[in-house]
Order: sequence, then structure tokens, then C-alpha cells
Amino acid sequence: MRHTFFYLALSLLVFGCNNTKKEAKKEIESETVESTSTQTSEIGKNNYAVVWNWTTTDEQLVSDNVTTISNELTSLWKKGIVENTYYDSDPKVGKLSYFPNISFSLKAESYESAEIILNNLTVVKKGIATYKLYPIGTLWLDRKHKTIHESGMTKSFVTVWATTGKPTDELTQVQNDKMLELWKSGKVENVYFDIEGTQKANNETDFVFYANANSEADAKAICESLPFFKDNIATYKIHEVGVFWMGKYEQN
Repeated sequence: MRHTFFYLALSLLVFGCNNTKKEAKKEIESETVESTSTQTSEIGKNNYAVVWNWTTTDEQLVSDNVTTISNELTSLWKKGIVENTYYDSDPKVGKLSYFPNISFSLKAESYESAEIILNNLTVVKKGIATYKLYPIGTLWLDRKHKTIHESGMTKSFVTVWATTGKPTDELTQVQNDKMLELWKSGKVENVYFDIEGTQKANNETDFVFYANANSEADAKAICESLPFFKDNIATYKIHEVGVFWMGKYEQN
């Protein structure tokens, strides 16, 4: 039933292929680094959080289309269009029968291009699920697989941030230092950052990251340790997304 993990639902960011054992092996073998150099090859591409909601209650409709849905999303993952997938086998909201909720980020040249990609998916064309798109900037820090593996697996929570004021250069540096500290310890991963948004203080999504914790309370404690939160520069929303599943295709 590994293909069933491709059934889509509510949640933020990321999808993947169907070999979780392969990914677990990679977590032991590879240590992730800052993603600045990777992003230089992605000029002209933007990252979008994809938020899914089930629109059907017809379990048979989903089952009948599972192979096609799986193949389409696997193709997007192999092309590098979809990355950093999480799945929640027992979601607290947006649950449809035994199907897990999948979340992912998507690369596209524009918002309209992202819509075209998603609208061509069977899951959308057949009315199985609908989506919302949120621009999330550039991937700054990815996942420290080895560190997280050694610390033990936890739940993951996506945190979506909006700046409400313009930070000083000094505060921005302190914020960055704290993010790096949390990332190096494996407490956060897959950090997306829109530097333009933080300077405009436009109440739109300015950065997104995943907090690794055993509970939502622990994940919130991580978020509220950040200087931007302490100085009332930014607010956040938090959603449990289950566990990390698949990263980038070339890392597998």
C-alpha cells in the first residue's frame, strides 16, 4: 500500500516517492549543508507551499485513481519540481478514511506556472482535492539527516511566519544566528526565506521552517525562542505534518 501515501490532503509543503526505507538509509549516510550553492542553479524558479484540502468523501474514487496520482507526483519529484515531502498517517484535521495527508513544496517560474502544473494533476481534474499556493522564497537551510537520525525521530511541525515590522540589521543577524544554532542541532529543517518580504513587513509569508519536536508545545517553544518573536517582529502559524519522508530526488 505504499502508493496510498500519494493521496493528497490538507497540510503545508512537500510530497515524495514511495521508498521510505531508501530515505532512512540516506539519513544515516549523508549530512546536509546550507543550500545557498544549490540555489544558484535554480535561478528563475520560485518555491511555493502547496496547501491541500479533500473535496471528495468518495473513497472508491480515490482508490480508483491511486496509480495515476502516484505516477504523476513521482514524475514531478524526479524532475525536481516537487521536493521535501512530509506525510501524516493519522492527521488531526482534514482526514479522509485511512489515507494519509501529504504536504510538499513546489518549484515553478511563477504563481501562474505553479497553477498550471497542479491543475494538470488527476487529483485536481477529478475533483479529489483542491489546493492553495503560498510563495515561500528560497530554500536557505535543508535537513541535517545524520544529526536528526542520531537524536531520534520526532514529529514535524511546519511553521509559517509573517513579519509585522521591519527588523534592524542587528536583530536580523541575531535571528539568523539563532536559526543556524537550531538547524545545526536538528531542531529545525527545510528553512525557506523571503528576504524581500521581511523588509516590506507586508504581513505575507516571509519565512517557513519545520520544527522537529515530540509535541506541539515543544515545537512552539522552539519558535518562541527566536529573536523575531521575542521582539514582536513576526508572528507564526503552526501545523503538524507528520514525519519527513523524501527530500530532493538527486539526494536519493
